[in-house]
Amino acid sequence: MPSVSRDYKPDHGQSRAVPTQARSQASRNAIMQAALALWRTKGFADTTVTDICKAAGVSKALFYVYFSRREDVLLAVEVFTVHHAQLAAETVLARPYELVELIAAVIGPLESQMRNYPPELVFETILETYRLERRALADGTAQDQLTVLFLTPFQQAQRDGKLPARTDVTRAARIAQTLLTDSIRRWAASDFGSEPLTEPLAREIAELVLGVNH
Repeated sequence: MPSVSRDYKPDHGQSRAVPTQARSQASRNAIMQAALALWRTKGFADTTVTDICKAAGVSKALFYVYFSRREDVLLAVEVFTVHHAQLAAETVLARPYELVELIAAVIGPLESQMRNYPPELVFETILETYRLERRALADGTAQDQLTVLFLTPFQQAQRDGKLPARTDVTRAARIAQTLLTDSIRRWAASDFGSEPLTEPLAREIAELVLGVNH
């Protein structure tokens, strides 16, 4: 049996906090998993907050502790995230590369991730990102939202001589992300089609970004 220091004072508040935080995270995860399961079977449009709460075994009051709207759950599920895209870009930047390879490295993980979800869910996520961008523009905080995928890779590409020195990399990153978002929307609307997204889109973005400088 371990000894206890005589200076030890039990922190009852802290001992309660850890399980409370664990329960909170478990409830939030239950809501997200229930929503995702329903969206896969019923579709996004036909799934209500009530449906999600019943499937998760939580009350509506608890749902609204964690999420303001059904769409907030959609964003929390992370149909696509930038983390894997950023890691892939870093891998390419660590070796000799061409600009189109760098762009493909950003897009590829997103395509792989999205193929794990119903096209309708990807489509709805894109629509929600448009709404976020609109709010960001209205608040004057749009820059990060509109360049998050490509700005850092493009800044490094410019330092490496893959983009001309005169390139406005912020504008180039925004152009690239706008084209990517629109292409994903159309791709999802066509049920992902039969053709891959990454390679042709990477070439199109590279040509467009380089062409802006001519």
